[in-house]
Amino acid sequence: VKVDREEHPDVDEIYMSAVQMMTGSGGWPMTVFMTPDLKPFFGGTYFPPTGRMGRPGFMEILSQIADAWVNRRDQIDVGSVQIFEAIQKMHNSKSAPSDYDNTMPDEAVTALSKRMDWSDGGFGPAPKFPPTGQIDLLLKVHNRTKEKQLIHMAELTLRKMADGGIFDQIGGGFHRYSVDAKWLVPHFEKMLYDNALLTRSYLDAYLVTGDKYYANIARRTLDWVLKEMIDPAGGFYSSLDADSDGEEGLFYIWKPHEIEGVLGAQDVEDFNEIYGVTKAGNFEHGSTILSVVNKPVDVRGRASDRWLQEQWRKLYIEREKRIHPHRDDKVLTDWNGLMVTALANGYRVLGDERYLDAAVKAVDFTMQTMWQSERLLHSYLGGEAGIDGLLDDYAFQLEALVELYQAEFDPKRLEQAQMVADKMIELFSDAEFGGFYHVTEGRTDLVVRPKSGYDGAIPSGNSIAAQSLLKLYQLVGKDEYLDTVEKSVRSFAADMKKSPLGFLRYASLIEELTSPLQQVAVIGNGTYESSAEMLNTVNRRFLPGTVLAFSNDGKSNGVELLNDRTSIDGKPAAYFCHDFACEFPVTEPNELERLI
Repeated sequence: VKVDREEHPDVDEIYMSAVQMMTGSGGWPMTVFMTPDLKPFFGGTYFPPTGRMGRPGFMEILSQIADAWVNRRDQIDVGSVQIFEAIQKMHNSKSAPSDYDNTMPDEAVTALSKRMDWSDGGFGPAPKFPPTGQIDLLLKVHNRTKEKQLIHMAELTLRKMADGGIFDQIGGGFHRYSVDAKWLVPHFEKMLYDNALLTRSYLDAYLVTGDKYYANIARRTLDWVLKEMIDPAGGFYSSLDADSDGEEGLFYIWKPHEIEGVLGAQDVEDFNEIYGVTKAGNFEHGSTILSVVNKPVDVRGRASDRWLQEQWRKLYIEREKRIHPHRDDKVLTDWNGLMVTALANGYRVLGDERYLDAAVKAVDFTMQTMWQSERLLHSYLGGEAGIDGLLDDYAFQLEALVELYQAEFDPKRLEQAQMVADKMIELFSDAEFGGFYHVTEGRTDLVVRPKSGYDGAIPSGNSIAAQSLLKLYQLVGKDEYLDTVEKSVRSFAADMKKSPLGFLRYASLIEELTSPLQQVAVIGNGTYESSAEMLNTVNRRFLPGTVLAFSNDGKSNGVELLNDRTSIDGKPAAYFCHDFACEFPVTEPNELERLI
């Protein structure tokens, strides 16, 4: 049975944990042998067709498995039960709820600093994956403590990634991870979820520092998504392969004569100096992965930005003539939700209407196509949606709806958010211990019902569910949502104390929960334009955990935060609140900025 791990992450999660227990490591492709009742007893990652370099071949393994199945079946039965029990213990943790406090984010940051690569950014040795959860926590704790080291850790990492080969210097967007410690040589695959999460990291860094460098990286990433990853129905494709014409990275690498043929002798020298292009190259066969070796301002002075954009445009047009990497054109509800959130945030921070339009179309696609019989489906391909939704689908779609409301202020988004939230709680919540299971009850095709708050390359569904419910609670005032958040955090608190680096998104949530929750309500006077400056006073600042509500006609439309709020003397009014205790309303943006 061949499984698409993106369509069935629930299956992948269980059997990947089994392979990690059996071999000490994991990866894909993954092969697992199991008994008819789905208990794994042998597994590994890649097996070549025939043995080589001391690695057994797949045909050899099949013969050995067949022999063991016939002649040593009792050993297989005992081993499979032991592995099964270990999987159950890992995925069905029933630890008692534990208290949490405001020291836990600081402890996680301390642990991060011990793993920091102070030379090239990132945390730990190569291969290096984009550390978006780490950046999120660093920026939020810095917001409270103002410790310069924390912002330095975040900025060093973000700049090294964006200047490195892991970022597509010509077309925008990030590759999946870096093979080396310097972020130069990537695994050239591009994943939708990486680019959604990284966009948010760069937008936040821009809000914290005011440095337009980070805004430009976020913009180039979102522009790549709009150009290459949108399905005609409105959703977003999953990924681009690493290979083209049978060779990894071939689409993205350059040789000096190729660049000179496009840019001409007048511009190629400066371009090559910026991007480190030499005859020897920095990759295979004398080719070069473009990375920023010298800052453009050092090469061409202050007029370099427009010039550089023109060089990107010329090389992009030339690159389009090459054989393209294969695009995985299935649309996944959970990844789609992550990108909607990134686009909604991109609109709020950068003000580009294209981002809002794309986010609205994507959410409308999901709620029209993937929401069927009052449940979410997970995957869409070729005009058909299928596979029952998992926790991540509900959690990330909930986040997308809450964030999109704060960008377009359509009350129906909060109605949809409550619909998704209520169904998520009904289908996935652990009523006894708190938190959420990964799958619905009653699944007979899985050996366990997994439940985890651990962050991988993608944030855990549990942490995003809790963060989104906290915002939804502040907007609509439904106490059940806050109770669910508290139970969720407490359910994983003991695990967080043992392994703080595994639960960074929960640490970020605790940073918000143990600080005063902030709400801003803006009441307009009939035209959006007259309130825009007031709204942008909130949108253009780094205010983690703060929720924003807006009404242009004085009606609350079911948004609790807007109840009993009015404009003042015909002017838009802003109400700034800490834990729902509000200051006197103000009518000038500079007054709101002073309060914030």
